[in-house]
Amino acid sequence: MKTFAQSLAGGIGALLLCTSSTEAWSGGPVFNVTDIDAKCAVCHSSATREQLRTEPTGVQNFLVVENRHYKAVQDGTGAYASMTPADRQKLLADIKAVDEAASVSISVPENLKPGQEVQITATVRGGNEIVGIALMDTDLRMQGRSIQSDGWLIVGAPKVWGSDGKEQTKWVDARAAGLRRNINSAVVFGDQKADVAAKRFAGGKAIWTVKAPQDPGTYTVTAAMFYGTE
Repeated sequence: MKTFAQSLAGGIGALLLCTSSTEAWSGGPVFNVTDIDAKCAVCHSSATREQLRTEPTGVQNFLVVENRHYKAVQDGTGAYASMTPADRQKLLADIKAVDEAASVSISVPENLKPGQEVQITATVRGGNEIVGIALMDTDLRMQGRSIQSDGWLIVGAPKVWGSDGKEQTKWVDARAAGLRRNINSAVVFGDQKADVAAKRFAGGKAIWTVKAPQDPGTYTVTAAMFYGTE
């Protein structure tokens, strides 16, 4: 069995300030302690058009970060209407600095036997305090699924570390009593407040133990990242 590892460069930007054109859950999806994929985040901006390459141009234009978030700041619409042009330019520069510093990488063995147990590691950096990660079968935002739907079996709960290097269990501990914790998502909680000037941002890593699909073939695995800029 051959596997192909693919990272969603830059991730999906979760925008935490609500305006007339951009909305997201402030603090992240901390009450959806379950499998997560990128298509559920219709309020989030996409970092690149590549994540939307199969969508009509109009959908791409609506969701890509330059139009969905940057433009509102530039034009001073919605919640930005009361800001001075100089303040908007400073805010926009800070937002872009956060986005440019964001990164996600994934480590997956390239060749596996059917049913072989291995570890998948996703390492992320970006945003402020809370960062979300999900293992998906493709980087296509509107069509991606959790990796379990493609034959992978997640064995046990994901292990999560913050940017301080300390392991944390807050995410999986929030699963309801009696429910299995082998979910494809992980949230890294509040160990790092963003400092744009010092180029310090939230981040961490998560490790999933998985069993490879039973059917021989070529499979893709993508790490999707959710983070905030404001």
